[in-house]
Amino acid sequence: MSKGDVSDEVGAAYDKLEHALSKFDDGPFFLGQFSLVDIAYAPFIERFHMLFLDVYKYDITKGRPKLEKWIEELNKIDAYTSTRRDPQEIISHSKKRFGIE
Repeated sequence: MSKGDVSDEVGAAYDKLEHALSKFDDGPFFLGQFSLVDIAYAPFIERFHMLFLDVYKYDITKGRPKLEKWIEELNKIDAYTSTRRDPQEIISHSKKRFGIE
């Protein structure tokens, strides 16, 4: 992918996450309430969200209100936020890993 270009496959993958987040009405998480599913997905979604926004100017939450709410609510959990790395460090490491200049 070139800068500013995100494939349809990327959008389709995040559309599937949006759909999965719509299955339960008792909360904003994958199974409604915070669970191991959210813990498993969080680092990947967080890192790719930052990377796509920085490199490709693609916001994975645009048009996906459930995903946006999931990220917002996840960031309210102290146990999660206290373990997060610095966003710039994540972006720098990801660029190196994927060979993005």
